[in-house]
Amino acid sequence: MVPWPLLSEPRSVEEIRSARVTMFVLSPHHSQGQTTKDRVRSALRRWHPDRFGRILARVKEEDRPQVEVGVGIVVRCLNDLLERAER
Repeated sequence: MVPWPLLSEPRSVEEIRSARVTMFVLSPHHSQGQTTKDRVRSALRRWHPDRFGRILARVKEEDRPQVEVGVGIVVRCLNDLLERAER
């Protein structure tokens, strides 16, 4: 199981959407005391494809392509969030 940054576990990668990632990362219950920028930067470090390889190594081989797609969705969303936070 991948610890997706969502409030509930997705049934498929199609359920990993920008709005759901945003709700999780910006939730008042997540990373209390951190600025929006700090929350997003922390999430980006965790989800960076190079670092995510440690978790990916534990994913079943047949599930890896879908997980890689999901990671790409999460990273794009977090990059968009960071860009908005820096304005």
